[in-house]
Amino acid sequence: MNLNQLKYFLAIVKTGSFSNAADDMYISQSSMSKQIKALETELGIDLFKREHSKVYLTDIGAEFAKYAESTVKQHNDMLLYLDEFATKKSNTIRFGSIPVVSSYGLSGQIADFTNNYNPNINVVIDMHENNQQEVMKELFDGSIDIALIRTDYLENTEAFDFIPYKKDVFVLVCNKEHPLTAKDSVTPEGLLPYPLSLLDVQSVIYTIVTRAFESHGIDKQPKCLTTRHKILMEILQTSPNITLLPNSLVDLDAYPHLTTVPLTEELTSNVALIKLKKRRLNKITKDFWTYWQKTLPLQ
Repeated sequence: MNLNQLKYFLAIVKTGSFSNAADDMYISQSSMSKQIKALETELGIDLFKREHSKVYLTDIGAEFAKYAESTVKQHNDMLLYLDEFATKKSNTIRFGSIPVVSSYGLSGQIADFTNNYNPNINVVIDMHENNQQEVMKELFDGSIDIALIRTDYLENTEAFDFIPYKKDVFVLVCNKEHPLTAKDSVTPEGLLPYPLSLLDVQSVIYTIVTRAFESHGIDKQPKCLTTRHKILMEILQTSPNITLLPNSLVDLDAYPHLTTVPLTEELTSNVALIKLKKRRLNKITKDFWTYWQKTLPLQ
């Protein structure tokens, strides 16, 4: 038995389904099911009754839930207590982000913070980029303290503090020789004849684009998926495919064979710096959070 299994168990109790719990905990439903099955096997009891898409606690499962809640609470209280001591010695900002830091020009802003901070303190930025699912998992696990993410389909928003950073407007991206470049703007229906490339299914951008098509009753399946927008633009330079991306991510200087075309209907995505309300930050991370609020207003 481990703490994550208890957290997964309590997430199912809260949401009433394995799929919703998996979404909340940012793991796959199959992984969630395996963890709960392993927990039930170790305990030698059935924690849930399964009926169609719903699950219900067994009588012994309801009793176990009391102990699970107490155990998780004690663990969180312990971490908060120890954090009082650990954070006083830490000069590290643990920062996770979706792959937008260079596209948004944030490297310079972060450098300004570190260069202008107390000269007697060596500021360490422990920052890395990953897909949003992994960034959120790390935020909940405590591997990072703050995260720059897309908030469009973020659940449990009451658990977070937010600093809105950017409202991204989507554009069509294609090769300069593409027939759609003759248009002043394009509709979703106008994209139907052309093969679509997108970021992978774990990205919020994929969800935004596919739902936009669905809202028009269009079943537009991508022909190509990739994990990074720069790889996507590299592919489009010599491809007849098209894509939809936030305009901020499109670097036409780096990819001179590409161009953009506005969309007839505005499609947007919202980016924000977030942290968990219950997570205590060390002093330097608190200062960075305040610096972000003051110097990086909503764009």
